[in-house]
Amino acid sequence: MAPSSDPEEEQSEISESEITDCVEKIYSQLQSKHYKVKKSGAYKCPFCPSKKKQRYQYKDLLQHASGIGTSNKRPKIKAQHQALAKYMKHDLADPKLVHQIVAVNPVPPQRKDDDKYVWPWKGILVNLPVKHQGGKYTGKTADEIKEMISNFNPCEVFPLLDHRGHTGRCIVDFGADWGGFRNAMSFDKHFQSRGVGRLQWQEREHKSKVVHGWIAMEVDFNRSGQVADHLRQHGVLKSVDDVMQEESSKARSCVADLTVQIEAKNKDIYEMECKYNISALSLAQVMEDREGLTRAYNEELRMLEEAFCAHHQSVLKQNEKMRAELEYKRRQLEERSRQLTIESSQYEINKQELDSERQKKAEIEQQKANEEVLLLTEQQKREKEENLKRILQLQKELDAKQQLELEIEKLKGQIEVRRHMGGGNDDSALKEKMESLKEELQDKIEELEVYQDTYKGLLERESRAKDEVNEARKELIQQLENILGPRTAIILKRMGELKAEVFKKSAPPGEDADWWATTACSRWQDELRNPKWCPFKEDGRRGEEKVVIKDDEKLIEVKNIYGEEVYEAIKTALLQLNEYNPNGRCTVNEIWKAKENRKATLKEVIQYIFKQWKSLKAKRR
Repeated sequence: MAPSSDPEEEQSEISESEITDCVEKIYSQLQSKHYKVKKSGAYKCPFCPSKKKQRYQYKDLLQHASGIGTSNKRPKIKAQHQALAKYMKHDLADPKLVHQIVAVNPVPPQRKDDDKYVWPWKGILVNLPVKHQGGKYTGKTADEIKEMISNFNPCEVFPLLDHRGHTGRCIVDFGADWGGFRNAMSFDKHFQSRGVGRLQWQEREHKSKVVHGWIAMEVDFNRSGQVADHLRQHGVLKSVDDVMQEESSKARSCVADLTVQIEAKNKDIYEMECKYNISALSLAQVMEDREGLTRAYNEELRMLEEAFCAHHQSVLKQNEKMRAELEYKRRQLEERSRQLTIESSQYEINKQELDSERQKKAEIEQQKANEEVLLLTEQQKREKEENLKRILQLQKELDAKQQLELEIEKLKGQIEVRRHMGGGNDDSALKEKMESLKEELQDKIEELEVYQDTYKGLLERESRAKDEVNEARKELIQQLENILGPRTAIILKRMGELKAEVFKKSAPPGEDADWWATTACSRWQDELRNPKWCPFKEDGRRGEEKVVIKDDEKLIEVKNIYGEEVYEAIKTALLQLNEYNPNGRCTVNEIWKAKENRKATLKEVIQYIFKQWKSLKAKRR
């Protein structure tokens, strides 16, 4: 088993300038299998034995070696990993591209100085592996080819394509400088040394299975075909002497330009020296003037200081005088402040007395208003009771009238019977009695007509009073819309309106309760507005007519689907709409006593308003 490291090398450290020699030394050791890199189809780094991961893929180990080789590690470590990267690129490259390369080292042909190359320097790769896929040929991309020949530092790689896809050929651009020329020559020598250069390709064309490469020259430039077209489009033919002569001419031109610039600079320097001498003389004169100005300034400054001291003394005296005046005025202001405080306290006392008197007057006025409301209410109550008594009395008299009419009819019948039977004296007695009954009946009828006129007048007065009360209630509702809220003792309730909260309990499992309740509430509110739905009937039990709800198909559906609570809520809303707005079927505002769940009386509303007015007045104080 090959050793993983050399103890002598570990103890010795190298400098940055010795990295290149060390790389070549370690690279030769790797070629001689002194270090073992590949084992059982996997790769490992022989210079990082302490790492846990010792099984790499080819590209992972190459990336590891290249990264550490260009990092800021110690020079010895960088040299080891640069040698490992070089070994992997040259000796352990992808076998699909370099298999069957002939291991012959023929002597490459000598290049002549007048040989012409394609400039910028270019190389040619042919016989790259391609695959026929989807009706076209595909091969390695430019980046993959560039990575494969990265040891020669190519600038750009241009795979050549035609209508059938990848042609298996590519042009490698090495740049236009001498570094690019060296890389291109190394590229050419690399393939020539392995017997896969231009000459070998010409001998084995269409018969070789390995990659061939060479530097692009005049023979490639003047040929026909896609390679030559690309070379003529992107380069020109130049010999090394031509390039050197061009650079020499550029250098001579540059030297001539620099000579002219140096002469111009020397002239500028001479002019600057002249200007400097003139400036130095003027500066000396300025310095003399400055010294004179400084002396004058110091003298003036001394005189200003003396004047300032005198002025400061006078200012101090004036400040003392003004301070005494301010103290006197301050005492006057304090005295005036005490007087104002006394007057203010007296004003507050007077104000409290006035407020107390005003409050007493307001309470008296409120009490009077309350008493007037109560008297009005009691008077209306008494009038209603008297009217009711009169109506009952008139009803009794009407019954008596009907009874009298029955008796008269009975007497008429008896008279007719007696007349047919031939009675004499008895008929006269009956006639007299009948006449007296007729007179009494006529009196009763007249009295009944008087009572009916009185009753009709009372009904009209009651109707007007009821209209006035309704108008006052409507006005109160309109004015209290922005005052009453959901938490006040008296609220505004929408009669005939359904609440979505009632439907939430009936929501099916898995449904959104809020959405379900809102949808169901909207549907049944629309049903309530439909004037064709009238599930009402008259209930005449206990001697009074009353409207009740009869169960129809819709109400039975509500009870079965939504439950008893929703059923009762819809019945209540129907009764409220029938009471408040039977024609329009629209919801109506009503003043409601929330705590007792009933309609508030006008007396209660007025008392509540006065109570709120008193509390608001007390807060303003």
